[in-house]
Amino acid sequence: MYPATHIAPATGNIGHGLFAGEPIAAGGEILRFTGPRLTLTQVRAKGPLAANALQIGIDSYVDLDPPGRLVNHSCDPNAAVFDDLRLVALRDIAAEDEIRFDYSTTISDGWTMLCLCGSIHCRGIVTAFQLLSRELQRKYTLLGCVQQFILTELEA
Repeated sequence: MYPATHIAPATGNIGHGLFAGEPIAAGGEILRFTGPRLTLTQVRAKGPLAANALQIGIDSYVDLDPPGRLVNHSCDPNAAVFDDLRLVALRDIAAEDEIRFDYSTTISDGWTMLCLCGSIHCRGIVTAFQLLSRELQRKYTLLGCVQQFILTELEA
């Protein structure tokens, strides 16, 4: 069973994803990402499976265990990563809604991905936080959902 009773894996319009099994209130913790720690070299050696790694430092990643590896990206997310490993609802999430966060808030290593989120705000490609518009960077920074190592890099 998964650590939170209100989430469940399922198949959505772009493959597997993580869906709310019951309503989740804004600000509620959805899950804590877990998995073994990897370096950038180890992540790149995983090839296509590198997408299962969450960047938590300049050369530090978590190779996500289920159900964390099932959380998809959205350019209009309903969840976000706080404190490196906590996935938190940004707004109320209805039962059966897919849970998604903006991968760009956790990326600074040059990895990119074609975006298929389907949002009217879709950017078409998932890129490093530093390549987002200044407006979007500011929004995410004010929300507090940008990995600390990225903010530290930007201040340097």
